Formats: sequence, C-alpha cells, structure tokens
Amino acid sequence: MAEHINPEINKQAFNCPICGAFAQQEWSYARGFDKTMASIQGTTRWTGDIRGFAFSQCSHCNNHSVWNTDKNSLIYPKNNTRNFDLTEIPKDFAEDYEEACLVISDSPKASAALSRRCLQALLRDQGFTAKSLAQEIQDAIDSNKLPSHIADSLDAIRNIGNFAAHPMKDTNSGEVVPVEPGEAEWNLDVLESLFDFFYIQPAKMQARKDALNAKLKSIGKPEMK
Repeated sequence: MAEHINPEINKQAFNCPICGAFAQQEWSYARGFDKTMASIQGTTRWTGDIRGFAFSQCSHCNNHSVWNTDKNSLIYPKNNTRNFDLTEIPKDFAEDYEEACLVISDSPKASAALSRRCLQALLRDQGFTAKSLAQEIQDAIDSNKLPSHIADSLDAIRNIGNFAAHPMKDTNSGEVVPVEPGEAEWNLDVLESLFDFFYIQPAKMQARKDALNAKLKSIGKPEMK
C-alpha cells in the first residue's frame, strides 16, 4: 500500500484532495478584482491581495484547492482523499473512520477523538474488552495475534497521544481533547492497518477459497474445509 501524504498548506507535494493522486502542487494567493469598475470603464482593476486565502493547483488534474491561511486548513473541497477501500469494513467503523478523515484539516482534535473511538470499538470487536483503551491496546499486543509492525504502530498510539498527560483519551476515548503533532494522522494510519489485517485480508482469503472450491466441485473433487 502506497504511503498517503495528507494535504497540508504550503507543502510542495501531497495526495490531491480533488483527484486523489500524489502530485506536485503550485501555490498562489488571492487578489481582489473590482468587477463593477471593470464593467463601467472596460479596464481591469485589481484591488490588492486578499488576506487569509491561498490556492494549491494539482499538477495531475490541474484543479485548485482553496485554503484558509489563518487556520492552516483546507476549505475546498471537503472530502476524504485517503482512498482506503471500506467495502469489507463494518459500517459503524467505516462511518467513524470516514468522518475522522473529513474533519482532520479543520479539527485534528475531533478527528483524533473519532479515530480513538473507532479504534476502541474495533479492539472490542476482536475480543479485547478492558476498562481503558490503553489496556485494550496492551492486551491486543500481548495476544501475539498481530504482525510485529502493526503491534509496534498500535503501541505508538499511546506514546504519540501522550495518554498519561491526557487521561480522557484513555478512559473516554471519544472525547475531544488536545492532540499531539501528527497524532490524528497516525491514528488513521493504524486504523487502516488494522482494517486490512482483521477484515480485508480474511475476506480476500475466503473469496479465494470459495473460488477454489467451486473449481474443485466442477471437476468432481472434494472441497476444502
């Protein structure tokens, strides 16, 4: 899976929020145009820079995204550009994940709250039902069910999120509380890894097994159990 680079103001390349492709971005800033005077006098008159807005033009699709420079946030478009296939993901988890993606540029706090809640629900769905998110993470790691790279990434959520400094993240995972730099993005990355491991890969293996059994049945041989 190719690494997804989130759109970020003044970054030279990222996954375009319009077409989704990883591409170079050309930045420009807004200037005011006096349309009334132009219609009267027939001349172009610029009124100067408009503070607070910037535009990134994607080199792949040539479309412009609009940014708020004061808040360092994406204004347009409002969509999820991570392009993760949620077909096999339980509906409740998919909805929290998608919303966490949609709000991340406006509110990393809200995004992290949604992704933490989604993570806790996912772990409980897999049988890890402790009293706190930190303990559920530890139980998942100790179970040795996860590949080491996913276990390490999952463990880093507590370290990056600094659960000790913000206990609400542990005991009330869905609360909107301060986030550390990169925490919201990391949560989404880890959710994608867990989605793939627990839901997508088993579904792919089942599909392969069903196809093989259909072939075995067609030639009169016993099916796989």
